Amino acid sequence: MSTVSDQKLQAIILSDAWGTSLVERGRTLLESKGSTAIITVDSSTWQEELRAKLPTADVLLVRPWMTPSMFMSETLLDLAPRLRAIGGTFDNRFTSFVSIEALQRRNIRLIDTSRSMTPSVAEFALTQTLNLLRDVPAAIALMRAGGWKRTSWDNFGYVYGDLAGKKVGLAGYGSINRRYHELLKGFGCKTAVYDPMLDKTAAQKLGLTHTASLVELAAASEIFVVGIPPLRSSLRHINKDVFDALPLGAILVLVSRMAVVDENALWEAINTRKLRAAIDVFSAEPVPPDAPYRFHPNVLATPHIAGEAVYCHERCFTDACIDALAVLERGELRFEATPVDASMYIGIDAMGRVKQ
Repeated sequence: MSTVSDQKLQAIILSDAWGTSLVERGRTLLESKGSTAIITVDSSTWQEELRAKLPTADVLLVRPWMTPSMFMSETLLDLAPRLRAIGGTFDNRFTSFVSIEALQRRNIRLIDTSRSMTPSVAEFALTQTLNLLRDVPAAIALMRAGGWKRTSWDNFGYVYGDLAGKKVGLAGYGSINRRYHELLKGFGCKTAVYDPMLDKTAAQKLGLTHTASLVELAAASEIFVVGIPPLRSSLRHINKDVFDALPLGAILVLVSRMAVVDENALWEAINTRKLRAAIDVFSAEPVPPDAPYRFHPNVLATPHIAGEAVYCHERCFTDACIDALAVLERGELRFEATPVDASMYIGIDAMGRVKQ
């Protein structure tokens, strides 16, 4: 098989008008190896343009967080004998666009850089942890309103103060919580984990205390960080039993999806168990203007911004381009999608809702 060094790369980028600015860094990288053609899906003829370009294409890239409104059928794939990689950021939901089995039969690698945004999401989760521990947003709001601190700013009855030495529970040990755990290491926290894919031996090697259930994890946690992906098997797993096991005044940080939480039980815990929560994801987005989450003093509500940043989207696309070039240059891939990835998210939309 020839490599990029043997011939000029021919790349296709699918985008819409909104996303063209997000692909420029990746496009520059691709064009250092050959040429690219950007096809905008806003055009009524974009599918015909794609068919015309496929016969000479080596890689097909899709702008971040867009799933094209078409399926790469066997007929389309047969038009692309040179194609070796398809890449994008599909939020692990690419099955409406491609069949990973059909790609594997043709030796075409599928790249999904959804986890490329993990560093930003984990840093945001740590930021909100620190904000809750010291009630920083309330202090800023007080100053902006012309006020001044009380005799003591301590929140007695709540988990409060330094992060150092706190008991942290990681609900799930996927890419977000793995990075969060790395960021915690300098604080000397006592960190426990529950993840059905992580056994006691593996947890201990990572410096984590293994727990056998979410309830056991909650009982061992002052700070509870939810990084569970929304799968059919995980919907509403963070339930009343879990909230009741948390100590009074505990902290919850939610940056995965509200679908993994029993929302009524969460609201009850906020109101009756002094739970303080940082919530970046909601069952209905945008959140209604009168939603109580917006106003409750125990809640730091943010409008789904943990990974919603231009630089984050640019990184996702650039990483897809890097992996696509690695396919052609026989290098190591960081974000290759697998049949397991495809099967895990079948039937669940990006918000964690069961598809009808």
